[in-house]
Amino acid sequence: MDLSNQSVAADPASLCTVFDEACQYDIRSSLPVLVQTLCKAALSVAMLFVATYLFTSCRFHLTSGHDSRFKGKEPPTLPYWIPYLGNAWSMVTDPHSFYEETLSKRPDNGPVTMRLGPISMYLIFGAENVQAIFRNSRSLSFEHMQLRIAEKVKGLPTSDKAKLGLDDSGSGSVPLNDQRGDERIWHNLHNIYLKNLTERSAVDFLTRKFVVEFAKQIDALPWKQTTTGLYAFLQQYQFNASTITLAGPRILNYGGNPRGKAENQVQFSDTFWEYDAAFMTLMQGMPRFMCRKGWAARDRTLEATKMWLREATEAANHSQDKHADPDWDESFGHRLVRERNAELVKYGISFDGRAAMHMGLIWAINANAVPMTAYILFELARDPALLQRIRAELRAGGVFVGSLTEIDIAALVKLPLLNSVYSECLRLRSSIPISRRLRDDVVIDGYTLKKDSFLLAPSWLSHINEAVWAPRSCSSGPSEKTYNNTPGAQEFWAERFLYLEATKTKIKLGDYCPYGGGSVICPGRFFAKHEILAAVAMVVTRFDLGFEGYTLLDGTTPSQRGPGMEKAECRGIVSLDRDMRVTMRRRDVF
Repeated sequence: MDLSNQSVAADPASLCTVFDEACQYDIRSSLPVLVQTLCKAALSVAMLFVATYLFTSCRFHLTSGHDSRFKGKEPPTLPYWIPYLGNAWSMVTDPHSFYEETLSKRPDNGPVTMRLGPISMYLIFGAENVQAIFRNSRSLSFEHMQLRIAEKVKGLPTSDKAKLGLDDSGSGSVPLNDQRGDERIWHNLHNIYLKNLTERSAVDFLTRKFVVEFAKQIDALPWKQTTTGLYAFLQQYQFNASTITLAGPRILNYGGNPRGKAENQVQFSDTFWEYDAAFMTLMQGMPRFMCRKGWAARDRTLEATKMWLREATEAANHSQDKHADPDWDESFGHRLVRERNAELVKYGISFDGRAAMHMGLIWAINANAVPMTAYILFELARDPALLQRIRAELRAGGVFVGSLTEIDIAALVKLPLLNSVYSECLRLRSSIPISRRLRDDVVIDGYTLKKDSFLLAPSWLSHINEAVWAPRSCSSGPSEKTYNNTPGAQEFWAERFLYLEATKTKIKLGDYCPYGGGSVICPGRFFAKHEILAAVAMVVTRFDLGFEGYTLLDGTTPSQRGPGMEKAECRGIVSLDRDMRVTMRRRDVF
């Protein structure tokens, strides 16, 4: 293109035309270069990923042989595609699929090493290996994980985290170092839990209190019939009853004030469940700008807890009888909360730190019991025959003593079918991340797990083991009933635990550990079971449940399926990703 022609230069219009053509030519000529550069960059990244996977795969297979055991070696490291991140993306985005895929690589249930960004973590499978973790409790620590959750999820101040971290003596009766007495905050708190959550008289009191409070919630309902989300119903009314039982009624007065809502429209239960939905995101350390809603819900829940704690403390300080020690009071709720608060004060934990710890306790009770109640009721509502059998069992067992606010707890926990349904839902819907830090080198399945490293044993894989939970035939048991073609391990079967009892099948602790195990097994497991069974008994006795279909958690968008495990979080009882729409109608019982 010749731009030296003077006649063109003398004609402005022609000059503009030539200039436009020149620009277009330059752009067209540069496009292939840009595309080539991008293609080369993409190819380089792809080659890096492929090379990383090939190298890590070869390393994994070369170190996975049986001859690698009992030589002081660590478990083989899983293959991964992305340098540095390692297995972190798969582990975070869809943990249960990741566990199943990993198990397929280790059919002998041998432990493996995961690369999770800057750290490595051992992944433990198989009943024998899980039991080995429980047996080695003195060489393992749970407090590090507690502190991480307290800081990331509950908002524990850094200064309080450091103070709590000074106690490395464990929670057992025998200290793991030279710390003694008041220095052993974890042991002292553990004793408070044992006293208030495992002793029969304490558990019975908590259960009776919950029944009374749940009955009050139900009696106050303004309708005789309604169509609603069953999980949403429990998230409000069971949550309120459980929270009053634990912490008293005053905390329900505070719900925060999210943007765009008037304060009197917000309930503490709404704020809490928004916070619960962000639990794992917060624990993974997601920054505030990437998780604004979750952080905001956490802040509102914490602020509500602080307002409650401030009011409860002032009420206690102005009490005329400062030596009174009731099982329950309006300010702090149950004795457990009052004694726990006093121990934290004695140890020097700040007001903000104590509020964070109390918020965590409220979360632990509700985030497990309410979803599990929903799972059981979902199974009953979608199976009218099973629902009728449960009602008949409740009547025959004499569970309700004269009224719907008096429950014979001993009779309730002995009902065979109801307890089988409870255990089956717990098996399918609990996913406990049994996580520990190693105080010393520990040998598991012939591999050496190194001191100061971390291990993770997901309970869910043991709970869906076909060899344990789904034998294909069965001889007659004491009931003379024969079970053939038992449902698969990932299917719900109401009678599975009746079958196990009839055939005298023994299940190892490592095959069924919905509450964890070892020295830090969940101390609230007895009250949790009683609350769940009592809530189920009260709902099915007081209401007819007409199944209408499934919805998303917004309560209105229809769904073709119920709650699932796809991309579900590994955090205890699996959070529901669907609700069940039911027509609830009051029943005339007494």
